[in-house]
Amino acid sequence: MKKSRILCAFLAALMALSASGCGDKESSSEKVKTTTTNSEALTADVVGTTAAPEDETAESETKDDTSKNDGTVDINDYITVDTPAPALWKASDPETGNELYLMGTIHVVSEEKYSLPDYIMEVYDNCDGIAVEVDPNKLSDMSVLQEFLTYLVYTDGTTIKDHISEESYEIGKECFEDMGMYNELLDVYTPGFWLNQIESSAMLELKNLSSEGVDSRFASMAADDGKEIVDIENLEIQASAMNAYPDALADFCFKSIKEEFDDPSIIAESLGELYNLWATGKIDEMLEVDENSDEIPDELLDDYNEYMDTMLYNRNIGMAERAAEFLEDGDNYFFMVGSLHFAGDKGVDDLLADMGYTVERVH
Repeated sequence: MKKSRILCAFLAALMALSASGCGDKESSSEKVKTTTTNSEALTADVVGTTAAPEDETAESETKDDTSKNDGTVDINDYITVDTPAPALWKASDPETGNELYLMGTIHVVSEEKYSLPDYIMEVYDNCDGIAVEVDPNKLSDMSVLQEFLTYLVYTDGTTIKDHISEESYEIGKECFEDMGMYNELLDVYTPGFWLNQIESSAMLELKNLSSEGVDSRFASMAADDGKEIVDIENLEIQASAMNAYPDALADFCFKSIKEEFDDPSIIAESLGELYNLWATGKIDEMLEVDENSDEIPDELLDDYNEYMDTMLYNRNIGMAERAAEFLEDGDNYFFMVGSLHFAGDKGVDDLLADMGYTVERVH
């Protein structure tokens, strides 16, 4: 079932939006006593329940032997590239001469081995601002986080139990219970939210894994340097990507997630493979890893293709259109989105070339 694990792990890495790390799990669980069906109220109450704050992460390192892994799995054991050389593109408007540099990022990196080469930092130093999927700095604002989470709840009167099997529901519930984070209010959240939170929690158990990815670090630098930070997407689009799973495909992913949760080496291997490909600029191979669907049942292939359209290819179109706007306006932004958005023949770079721009890979 390796395919389903890679699929879920990659989505979690791709869509990590700093939703973890906000709120207080203990105090939140004390205040969640309402059975209201108002999605905004549910969101406000559940935010802390689903968070994994830094103080709790630190606390988990001191737990007794009942802790599920004690952080003994080191992501560095799965990372073979010490000096990253990520892919970089330059798009030019042949009519105006305007240029835009584009970089493929990764949202989860090693604390010890992460660095960026001079050719990347030179682009940053010479830009007026950065363009990212969504400014990670915004997500430290609880009102923004609550807005994001409202897109991840069912508003039609259904719950997650109506969308996945009882077996899958119990698997997800057990994972949340193991984290000390289950509350019945979670049942109004989508399978994509559940899968993302469980995967993110599993990743937090890895030693030397930083939850602050490349885009987050650039956003922090840009804020400190007074550079502009521009959103390429909005929260609704990001949430739609997390909700991209058709019900049957989500149900399939739940079948293997408990194994990941109990054995962090599984997710460490997948993340290490993706990091190594990013760090060596092998972007197309990242897509080949994700599209190796041999273990997806035949009856789910259409669902898988629908998932890829929503999570990746449709978003690529919107990203390319935003990049074209920057080129047309002559904006000197450093454009950076998840590396998979440049992979294959439907990537942002290919779409820009189809629009008539000159696109070259410069590294």
